[in-house]
Amino acid sequence: MPTVMRQPSEVHLTEPIAPRPYPGCKVCAALVKEWVAVTEPASPQYSLKEAFRLVDEIKSHRADDEASAPAL
Repeated sequence: MPTVMRQPSEVHLTEPIAPRPYPGCKVCAALVKEWVAVTEPASPQYSLKEAFRLVDEIKSHRADDEASAPAL
């Protein structure tokens, strides 16, 4: 019986969710500034892939900041 090759399904990326930087963190602020540039369609740096990478980096950095923050 011959094998039928199927075309891969088309994938559509959603708009990246706005990042939540750690308050007062300069690294998070710089990453958010980059995120704004790559999510602006008119920007030469526009890249949804890069936007998702930056959101993940901000989440990771925020988790590190929260873990090292003093308990309230």
